[in-house]
Amino acid sequence: MTLAGAVCTLRPVSTSRHDAVDQAPRATRVPVPAVLGISVICAGAAYPVTGAALGLTSPAVISVCRALVGGLVMLPVLRMVGARLPSTWVGWGWALVIGFGNVTVTLAGIAEGTRLAGAAVASVLLNSAPFFAAVLARVFLGEGLTRLRVIGLITGFAGILVIVASQPSSGGSHVVEGAVVCLLGALGWAGAGLGMRYLSVRDADFDVWGASTAQFFCGGVLLLPYLAATGGFGGTDWSSAKLWASLVFLVLGAQIVTYVGFYLALAQWSSARVFSWTFLVPVVAVVIEALQGNLPGAVATAGLAIVISGVAMVTHPRAEAKPV
Repeated sequence: MTLAGAVCTLRPVSTSRHDAVDQAPRATRVPVPAVLGISVICAGAAYPVTGAALGLTSPAVISVCRALVGGLVMLPVLRMVGARLPSTWVGWGWALVIGFGNVTVTLAGIAEGTRLAGAAVASVLLNSAPFFAAVLARVFLGEGLTRLRVIGLITGFAGILVIVASQPSSGGSHVVEGAVVCLLGALGWAGAGLGMRYLSVRDADFDVWGASTAQFFCGGVLLLPYLAATGGFGGTDWSSAKLWASLVFLVLGAQIVTYVGFYLALAQWSSARVFSWTFLVPVVAVVIEALQGNLPGAVATAGLAIVISGVAMVTHPRAEAKPV
């Protein structure tokens, strides 16, 4: 079957809590809350680490290194976990499509959206991915949305707005263009997650590790024109130990741990339930600043509480009740 044929025959699948767990790949079953918790911590830490690296290199270099070096690091990991790269054209076709969304569009969206619109606008719009995921999952995968889950998603996003509003303004010079780029990045991340959810539930033998590695390579190659258009590796201070330390974390933590952990979770939990955890990424970033001595104010603290309560609603067992 060709990739086009696979897409054309994509039909809603049964994704109730029990069905999804039963159909999840046995070899990759994981304690989802723990895996998502670690993934969210790595994703949240990526923002200050990226900020430190940007004084020594460009956004494009960081994005390309995360993707391609992440893929290379994953190769020996595949042997350790008994996984492998896709062996069919269809498998590589899916990797190309999903890698374009979760690597090329998402990483470029984060980098360029922040540059154009500023960190505040970018952090809000990039966190709209759970809404895209919830709607697309309902349309294409038949995943229901309960009233509690919808309220939880709205509450979590409201908390993000409160946190951002409490921070000093950092608007960019091209807010409209940056907003569009950020929304495309959020849509790319949501669409890619939806594709991984579909493949994981459809095939009990689906190899999340191998597919993720292939996506790193495909998405990274598609980022090369972006790298060339922004000056290549020129201006990068390769002699800086700070840069190397930042890149090591961004590859191992922000790329490998976050992506693979997220997709292992999607093999067992519904899309909206997993994506809601991305609301916790700014919370982690604020906590890291607090540990560095920059304690959040009362408004930011209230925002943290709102975000956490929203995620709790989405992941609560009652949110798995009959959709309304």
